[in-house]
Amino acid sequence: MKLNRKIGFTLAAGLMGASLLAAAAGAAPAGSVTVPAQVPAQTVEKVVVTDATKISKLNHTSVTPLIIEAEKRYFYALGGGKGLGDTFEVDGREYRYLSDDIGTREKLMNYLKSVYTEKAAAYFVDKYFISHDGRLAQLNADGGNILEFDKATAKLLSMTDTQRVYKLSVPYPEHLQGPAYVTVKFEKVGQFWRVGTAPHAIF
Repeated sequence: MKLNRKIGFTLAAGLMGASLLAAAAGAAPAGSVTVPAQVPAQTVEKVVVTDATKISKLNHTSVTPLIIEAEKRYFYALGGGKGLGDTFEVDGREYRYLSDDIGTREKLMNYLKSVYTEKAAAYFVDKYFISHDGRLAQLNADGGNILEFDKATAKLLSMTDTQRVYKLSVPYPEHLQGPAYVTVKFEKVGQFWRVGTAPHAIF
């Protein structure tokens, strides 16, 4: 009688173990690889920019409009403003006055600070312009850049709440050669983002 009980208990334990093994095998068949559930990719918010001087949210979709406005203001200043001003010579070098709307350091700085930080704007102004008879002037020469910054794409390199660094990929016209890569710093000044790299280092 004791022998029969022992055999019965052994058979029951064996069946239970087999059931557990079968269940485990059903959950993960031998040789299979457990694949984690796919996490849906998060949609990157597109920032609609109506005024590039008032960008309060900076990401790769709003960087380009800010860069386009920064380029426009840089070349406007570099071109002397609204038109060629009167010329004069200093130490054998010909200079021209800037147009009245940006004709003083204060006016030009205010114009540039709509898109640049004060430090970036000042570095540019102090490098390329002089004050003469109370007016701002520059060497009588023109500059240019064939890169298509309006088609630039931006990749985030680093970020904090008030500072960002992006790497821009900027194509040449008709893809004459591979894109140029430009690293640009941005800083939040008050509510809005500004370009923190001096314009002549970008364009």
